Amino acid sequence: MPNPLLQLLTRLPHRGAATPNEREAAQLLVDALAEAGAATKLMPFRTPKTYATVVYWIIGGLLASIVLVISNGFLLQQVGLAICGIALTQAWLYFNWRHASVVTWPVQHTALNVLGQWPTPDRIAPTRRLILMAHYDTAPVSALYNPKQQRDFQKSLQLSLGVMTLTVMLLLVHTAVGLPTWGFWLLGLVALYLIAQAVLGTVGFWQQGYTNGASDNATGVVAAIETAKRLRQNAPPGLLVEVVLPSAEEVGMLGAYAYWQANKGRLAKEVATTAVINFDTLGAGKLTVIERTGTVEMIRYDNPLTQIARDLVAKPTFRDRAQIGRWHTADFDSVWFVRAGVPTLALCALAPDGTMPRIHRPDDTLPAVDEIPMYDAVDLAEAVVRQWCATPL
Repeated sequence: MPNPLLQLLTRLPHRGAATPNEREAAQLLVDALAEAGAATKLMPFRTPKTYATVVYWIIGGLLASIVLVISNGFLLQQVGLAICGIALTQAWLYFNWRHASVVTWPVQHTALNVLGQWPTPDRIAPTRRLILMAHYDTAPVSALYNPKQQRDFQKSLQLSLGVMTLTVMLLLVHTAVGLPTWGFWLLGLVALYLIAQAVLGTVGFWQQGYTNGASDNATGVVAAIETAKRLRQNAPPGLLVEVVLPSAEEVGMLGAYAYWQANKGRLAKEVATTAVINFDTLGAGKLTVIERTGTVEMIRYDNPLTQIARDLVAKPTFRDRAQIGRWHTADFDSVWFVRAGVPTLALCALAPDGTMPRIHRPDDTLPAVDEIPMYDAVDLAEAVVRQWCATPL
């Protein structure tokens, strides 16, 4: 029998950011958290509905700059160079999972983060804060996420960033000394490549809409809430437990960024006593403790919380249930916290070839979900937190 909350979330056709279904899912989660004894809150923030908006701004800007620069009008060339410089900068920031202003450009919509918090045991003053995080929005269907494409996703992004950089270099050369005939042909091929990437990356959404998101990431949401419930039983003294369920992760981890921005002052002061565990896509494969992510810039999960998890995975209880791994197909909501030096653990489930089965695909539905890695994640997260709480600060 599937987990009841997992069933409720997947009865919706999707949970796309800033859609009516997202609001319905948010209310389901508020009710689930309240039933578990948490004080709940909805946190609105502004976001594009999908990453297609961001892709179109970046690639559209590069294509417009090509047209302007080869027009050979001095003023148009300068405008074109400015546009291509801005577009390239935004691309490097966005695809290296840093905040890029392009995510604030039109068209914007309101999405909702769902927050739940439990009081510390016996109402004593909190000495540690635990944030259990899992995005609840679902992704657009994409042809770029079949198993072969997933394995090569990091290389594909690196190639795309290289081609975008080449575009700017060709336009600079043309403005300075003019391009030879072969240079114009190369510029034409670059333009065709950019158009093809925009089409391949978004045509699935226009044809099939959003995924159901059973594994990615209804399983993570269930794992976060179940971990909180476990920790309420024989709760570690002084531990303040907060569940943060962001939306718009599939746009670029924007819900988690909004939460980070709203709380970074407090978290900066409490960095030594705060821990974050992120649960993402736990419905197929083997539970994996992530040690590294990133596209060009590498993001390393090298902190006390991840080290505790590594040690536990080496012990008999988890040796056959979990593994250490890396993920280079996009990133996790935890990226903002890792970069800020907050002790952070990222948990997901990976197939033997290092992919996440069925993510961003139409068959990411409840009948395909294996709940074993989801509950393995709950067990490991609980063990990590209890050991962290028993370790002197």
